[in-house]
Amino acid sequence: SKTDVFRQLLNQETLIRMSLVKNVHSLMKDMVEMKESMSTSNKRLHDAEKEISSLKNEVQLLKTENQKLKEEAVKFQEEFKTTDSRFDEIKGNFTMVSYSRDQYETHVNKKLEDFEKNTSTILNDIKIEVRYLSVTLLDLNKHTMELNMSIPDLIESKLTEYSAYLNRSVGDINQKLLTSKEYQEQLVYNLSALGSNQSSLMKIISDKMNNTITSIKADVEQSQKSQLKLSAAVSSLEVFRMNMSLLNNCASKTSVSFTVGVTSSSSSWSGDILVFPHVITNNGNGYNPSTGKFIAPTDGTYVFFVTVNSYSANTVYLDIVLNGSKKVRTMSHNTANYMTGTNMAVLQLYTGNSVWVSRYSGKSYYSRSVPITTFSGFLL
Repeated sequence: SKTDVFRQLLNQETLIRMSLVKNVHSLMKDMVEMKESMSTSNKRLHDAEKEISSLKNEVQLLKTENQKLKEEAVKFQEEFKTTDSRFDEIKGNFTMVSYSRDQYETHVNKKLEDFEKNTSTILNDIKIEVRYLSVTLLDLNKHTMELNMSIPDLIESKLTEYSAYLNRSVGDINQKLLTSKEYQEQLVYNLSALGSNQSSLMKIISDKMNNTITSIKADVEQSQKSQLKLSAAVSSLEVFRMNMSLLNNCASKTSVSFTVGVTSSSSSWSGDILVFPHVITNNGNGYNPSTGKFIAPTDGTYVFFVTVNSYSANTVYLDIVLNGSKKVRTMSHNTANYMTGTNMAVLQLYTGNSVWVSRYSGKSYYSRSVPITTFSGFLL
């Protein structure tokens, strides 16, 4: 019937409306997600634009630095042409220095040999004296033992003699007692005097014996102290001999070390190699104050240290360079005035290798009459 058809149409319309509402909701959700993705994309685009801008700035800086490097390369080529003749002169000077160094080493070796001979002679004399002192101490100990053994015998002999004398006196007194009373009274007096003399004599003997024992003990203690001192002296002599051998071994090695600096400031210095003309120490003559380069006179492990103070609010970066290869870098930034940059490098060098301080970027350096900006190195 028409009513059923109408109902079916209404049901279909309801279903269509529900599906439309559902589709509309899904479309709204998709629109929200699209808006979020659009905002994220805009943010990423903004970040990409910033990064592109920074990259453009870096490219511009690289172009500027490249131009500076080209100009410095041209200058270096011109300086290289002028330094050929200097290298020839340096070779001649180096030959003379090597000859002088050989002569100096020969002289030092001769001095060391003489010193070793004198040291050996002195040590032998000291050993002989120590042996004599040891023999003397042995004799002293023997004498002390003999005294310790003879003192009781001496005391016993003295007591025996005194007892015999006392017995003889008593016998004589008994005989005289029998002859007279007057002599008996005199005998009583003599006996009392004899008793007092006996006590005083025993006291004197005891005091002498105690003094003798005390002096012997003091002598024994003194001999023990002397033995300890001799042992310490022998140990000290052995340590001295070992130290002398170590000193001779150390003296045989070549001493190489230097400390140099600048004694005036520059607010516009922007060169390549920083030359330190003020020489404080230059053992081995490895550092050249005219070129600013250190040339290794022997193979070994070296330690180098550089300190730079920037002038006012300038920025300066310096490198420690080995044969043209940059090893470590200092940084004196312009976040404050007169910033200090330092760094240290431990390098394995062979004879003839060169080490110097080179500017990476920035300009200027600050120093005083007592150097603040310095360069140092030594052989381990």
